[in-house]
Amino acid sequence: MILLMKLVFLCCCSKRELVSAFTLQDEANLQASILTGYNKDLKPGWDRDVPLQINIMFFLFSIKEFDFNTGKLSVTGLFFINWTDERLAWNPTNHNHTNMTTIPQNKLWLPEFINVNPYDDLTGIRQDHLTIHLQYSGMCAWFAIQSFEVVCNADVTKYPFDTQTCALRFYVWGYFSHEIDLVISSPEVDLSLYVENSIWEIRDATIYLRLDYWKNKEIIVKLEMKRRSPYYVVSLIIPIMAVSFLMAFVFILPHDSGERVGFSTTVLLSIIVYLTIIQDLLPESSEPNISALGYLLVTYVVSGAFVVVEVIITLRFHRKSSENPVPRCLRCILIFFRRKRRKNVSVKPIGTCSKTNKTDNDENGGDENNEVQWGEVLTLFDTFCFIFTLFVFFMSALIYLCVVLT
Repeated sequence: MILLMKLVFLCCCSKRELVSAFTLQDEANLQASILTGYNKDLKPGWDRDVPLQINIMFFLFSIKEFDFNTGKLSVTGLFFINWTDERLAWNPTNHNHTNMTTIPQNKLWLPEFINVNPYDDLTGIRQDHLTIHLQYSGMCAWFAIQSFEVVCNADVTKYPFDTQTCALRFYVWGYFSHEIDLVISSPEVDLSLYVENSIWEIRDATIYLRLDYWKNKEIIVKLEMKRRSPYYVVSLIIPIMAVSFLMAFVFILPHDSGERVGFSTTVLLSIIVYLTIIQDLLPESSEPNISALGYLLVTYVVSGAFVVVEVIITLRFHRKSSENPVPRCLRCILIFFRRKRRKNVSVKPIGTCSKTNKTDNDENGGDENNEVQWGEVLTLFDTFCFIFTLFVFFMSALIYLCVVLT
């Protein structure tokens, strides 16, 4: 259908160039003739019981801007609209074979297309510098090009792997459905003149009609856009995970180095800086959902705060004097892990069973008698914190990737 309409328009233009017998004066006389007594305030159509058919197509040229914080989508597009106005028909033979002319749009009747979800004020698509291409049959072809700024509430749940769906909504203002019959010439938005955007990729672009509450037809231009995410993966996701991964290795640093608190605090501040950057990029609203990346960073911040507390506790253990006995609860925990490490009992000859049992009993009973040092408690605590911090990191990253990639 789109190709057919383009061919018709090209044929009309070609016909005008081939039939070049008419002159400037002929065209001037033609416009004076058809516009004499013409009332642009009246809707075309001799029979007022028959609705005027208006055919609509939409061409998308570019996506200028999509601001998440303000919910502003700015695009440039063109409406190709045509209808028949019998009052403007003429016989070409009476005007030296003049079969087509161009008239400024402010001299003819136009359907009042109003954008009803604008970012600022209600706007139409009338422009004083636009013209109407008029054929001898009374067919009016209007190429209305304009930049549209509409409201589009972003769903940042899967940022920066998100897909946004935005719509431009239009009404033909001032007429009811029994007076105007809107017809979509093609359900697909024409992207033949579209210039690719560096951030957004058009996944789907359609135009359709929808009945509102009062059964009036509303024109919907729907755009489905997917963010180009490689830049964000390289500059945001990978650095965040790399910095957060370092948090666990603070428990491998020697206690005597004195760098544990500084290292853990520096990593925590780095994660907070990334959290601030994300907050500046995303809108403040919580609907429909908060970004999963925000949850990931908050998880890393909270775990980083616990790591700082754990580092301070390990330093306190390290400074404990050997004269201070280890509390009974810590001794019990350490003895339990000692016994776990001694589960691998080697096979002995039959003749040595009694001796082996005696030795094992001595060793098992000796666990409680052996003195537990603070160094052993500190090593066990560091090992537990290291494993637990890595577990939190990998589980948080895995949950985030499952959310954004599904």
